[in-house]
Amino acid sequence: MLFNSYVFLFAFLPIVWAAYFGLNKCKWYQAAKVSLILASFVFYGYQDYRLCLLLLGSIVVNYLVHLVLTDVQIKVMLRKIIMIGAVAVNFGILFYFKYLDFTIININALTGSEFMLKHIALPLGISFYTFQQVSFVVDSYKKEMGRYTLVDYALFVSFFPQLVAGPIVLHSEMIPQFADKKKKKPDYHNLVSGLEYLIWGLSKKVLLADTFGRLSDAGFEAIRNLNSLSAVAVMLAYTLEIYFDFSGYCDMAIGIGKLFNIEIPINFHSPYKACNISEFWKKWHITLTRFLTTYLYIPLGGNRKGKWKTYLNVMIVFTLSGLWHGANWTFVVWGMMHGVMMVLHRLFKKQADALPKWLCWFLTFGFVNVAWLFFRADDLLQPFKLVYMMVFGGTGGFTEGIVNSICEKNMLIVFLTRFVQEAAMGPVSQIMTGLWVAGALVMCVKAPSVHEIVGYKCRKRWYFIWLALLLVWSVSKLSQVSKFIYFNF
Repeated sequence: MLFNSYVFLFAFLPIVWAAYFGLNKCKWYQAAKVSLILASFVFYGYQDYRLCLLLLGSIVVNYLVHLVLTDVQIKVMLRKIIMIGAVAVNFGILFYFKYLDFTIININALTGSEFMLKHIALPLGISFYTFQQVSFVVDSYKKEMGRYTLVDYALFVSFFPQLVAGPIVLHSEMIPQFADKKKKKPDYHNLVSGLEYLIWGLSKKVLLADTFGRLSDAGFEAIRNLNSLSAVAVMLAYTLEIYFDFSGYCDMAIGIGKLFNIEIPINFHSPYKACNISEFWKKWHITLTRFLTTYLYIPLGGNRKGKWKTYLNVMIVFTLSGLWHGANWTFVVWGMMHGVMMVLHRLFKKQADALPKWLCWFLTFGFVNVAWLFFRADDLLQPFKLVYMMVFGGTGGFTEGIVNSICEKNMLIVFLTRFVQEAAMGPVSQIMTGLWVAGALVMCVKAPSVHEIVGYKCRKRWYFIWLALLLVWSVSKLSQVSKFIYFNF
């Protein structure tokens, strides 16, 4: 089920909210938690019930491991073996569904063999809930928690706002909230701020991300037909699409959580304002960075074993981060590019800090744009083809496909056609396309984040009128439903 759909917004969410707080009002607290678990499984298996079987099996197995690891009578060595085995099983399941065909393709390419591909469908959110459960197993081994009930653990893993695209939450920041009796009745402040987050996130997705998605798709499907200006627009379009898509999802997840009085951690905080690559990764997919730092970088030695070992650890972490995003060499190269950039930042930090702030931002943002080309590309040659067209594509305005992706069915363009002659609509559409891209860039770099807006105490009446208009406009676009990009990971 998608956040950006009629069935979710106007049926599923209100019914689940009413049932949850209705049961809590009757002081049936366990039943209320179970209702959220059942709702989460309905949400997850809405299009394919078989997904629920995998999720349920994963929850049960990892919970049984948790019971064993928190048993004080189990010997240390046996506990360690069980922990390693459980982590291996979790990653083994992830490997089977996500990387088996990728591995077979590469073995065939290297050895000339002809092993048959399995064509296994990737279960939604498996990368997210696998990492979430691995962290739980490791923390159980470290005895950094008490013994949880199966209901609490199942709700922690399956809670639908963060199930399929994160953030990667920790048991310590979620399970205590489900047990807090102060959170068992509706809270006016949380309802208002939750709806604010929900509307902002929805509008980012359907009004901005989907629009730039059409532009990006049009460009990548016809790279050879682009001129230099259009090629640059295509690059920026994907940079903006993934920004508003992921930002929109994170905002909606936080907002839905607040409706249930659950604080979901911030996972995205204006990353395109970053002036270096380290700052970028403190703002983009914050919980993934946290997981990789805690459960991979630090166990590898972190920065405790000398400069060059630190750089190697950084490269390992970012390469695996790229692979986590997808079973394709394009993702691996994207991760390695960020790893190399992070190492260079560490090597030349003093020199970089001496540069003007605007130049640091420009270099960082420029690198992020180029790296996103590999993230988006179907193969390793596509990014080079697009960069070639940026340099040698020739002059001229935006190509027809680029203009149509922005202006087709655009309400302002439809309105202007009633007052502007048809011959003049060409230049108007060109200007509109440029303004749409430029305006979105300014929003990313200069506008306050949603976290700052929602937390601002002196919100005026006009602000809520604007939110109402955004909601109506966004809902009117829901017939063009599209998945969030991070659903693919």
